[in-house]
Amino acid sequence: MLPDILSALIALVLVCTAALDPQMLVIHGLILAVSGAALAALGTWAHRVDYLKWPSVTVIVTGFGIFFLVLSGVSAKSPEIAFWVVFWSANAAGLLSLWSALYRAPHGAIDESSA
Repeated sequence: MLPDILSALIALVLVCTAALDPQMLVIHGLILAVSGAALAALGTWAHRVDYLKWPSVTVIVTGFGIFFLVLSGVSAKSPEIAFWVVFWSANAAGLLSLWSALYRAPHGAIDESSA
């Protein structure tokens, strides 16, 4: 639950930054790369602890997408592509992270005697 909430908060900051000040995506590429790497790391952590695995896989993919956007230099060359990739990747990561944080396994799906 904790990695999902942290991922949702990072994604919220990325979406707000992309929508309110898109030039920061170009100027502060290092912060954007760290945010993408953090999403990927938190998605990996969530993959180990969550009941459903597919939301965390999506967070990992979107985190790597943002990270490689900066690493490849595309974000510096094309602010429009940087805006759309960060905006939609962070929206997807944030929505699925929040959903995964709030979702609970069906009753009886997890064996509580082994926990």
